[in-house]
Amino acid sequence: MPSYDAPSYDVPSYDVIVVGARCAGSALALLLARRGRRVLVVDRAQFPSDTVSTHFLWPRTTAFLHAWGLLDRLATTGCPPIEQVRMHWGPVVVAGRPEPVGGTSVMFCPRRTVLDALLVGAARDSGAEVREQTTVVDLLFEDGRVAGIRAKDAGGRLYEERATITIGADGAFSKVARATGAAFRRSHPTLTCGYYAYWSGVPVEGVEFYIREGRDVLVFPTHDAQTCVWVGRSSEEWPDYRANVEARYLDGLDGAIRARLDAGRRMSPFRGTGKLPNYFRQCHGEGWALVGDAAYHRDPLTGMGIGDAFLGADLLAGALEAGLASSLSEALAGYERALEEQTAAAFDYTLQAASLKDPGPLVPLYAAIAGRPEPTQQLMNVLAGSAPAKSLFNARNVARLMSGRAGDTAATASAAGAAARGGSGDGVIGDSSVVG
Repeated sequence: MPSYDAPSYDVPSYDVIVVGARCAGSALALLLARRGRRVLVVDRAQFPSDTVSTHFLWPRTTAFLHAWGLLDRLATTGCPPIEQVRMHWGPVVVAGRPEPVGGTSVMFCPRRTVLDALLVGAARDSGAEVREQTTVVDLLFEDGRVAGIRAKDAGGRLYEERATITIGADGAFSKVARATGAAFRRSHPTLTCGYYAYWSGVPVEGVEFYIREGRDVLVFPTHDAQTCVWVGRSSEEWPDYRANVEARYLDGLDGAIRARLDAGRRMSPFRGTGKLPNYFRQCHGEGWALVGDAAYHRDPLTGMGIGDAFLGADLLAGALEAGLASSLSEALAGYERALEEQTAAAFDYTLQAASLKDPGPLVPLYAAIAGRPEPTQQLMNVLAGSAPAKSLFNARNVARLMSGRAGDTAATASAAGAAARGGSGDGVIGDSSVVG
């Protein structure tokens, strides 16, 4: 029977306890520790540790690493920089790269074994206490507020730790969210599912996105001179996909991509998930708050999950620093508002893109974009999450782009409709499975 140690006092040992040490949790911990806060981070994993992920770091994401002094560390790990983004809508290819954000334009697609370990190490170096192989059994409640955690270490010892505030950075299926009854403020069912694997001997041109009716494909270079290939499908295909992973994965590829994979070698099992919910949760309450996928999650098709985790960590760190010195409830309410304000447009855009509708009606519009440097740049910024979709997909722009293209009124109408809905066709991703 496991031993149990409970402190003999109720004074918090920490300012902040963070449950979950991946992108959002470690980033939050390092930011708070650098400001002199007493921070404890716990995670059930032992790092380096892998997890299902989008991998992709747009400039808005690497800008955070640059600001935190970690971008050069990532660059020395052997992850190749992404020089170009190639978007394939049907037969049309739009190629370019987003404009710099925060003084950097570099893009990477790192393995999570590398990125997460780097962040955990940085949190420790900044003064946070990090306990790996630690499972949170329950939250402690005192007088109606969260007072800390009840945890179990790798040896099975149960113990308690107290803090002024406890943060759930424990993913989409957050134990902290469940224990506190955090409500969904906005939600949409899962739209896609998919698997990915790592391949050697598969050449790639920057990062390649392919949007097809009912499926999407992402091809990008990563660590160890390998190429990661994701094949996504509409969510209703998940039972068949999961039952026939390799066959459904391979027949989801265009012929040219399939030929590249046939000439290469698969270096990993297939990893994937059919649980990709889209939501904003209530992300604060008495003695607790949520960050990262615990607070907000959307389909991975747009590759913004890690960037959203960093954004949330940055916003929450500022709110906690202000709130711990004055009113936590007021500061956390401001954090919740700011997070939704800065992600709502991209959330709507992602829902449209992840519907995986036939891109055919919009092909003329993307062909018009591909032929012009200015709208191509605008599109790259939209895809990167550094500009709102409506900056490009609005009635005036669509009319200007489509002017003189006879017979394309359907495309004009489709694009205008997408703009009216907020858009047009980067964590950790939910529960996952590994095959092969």
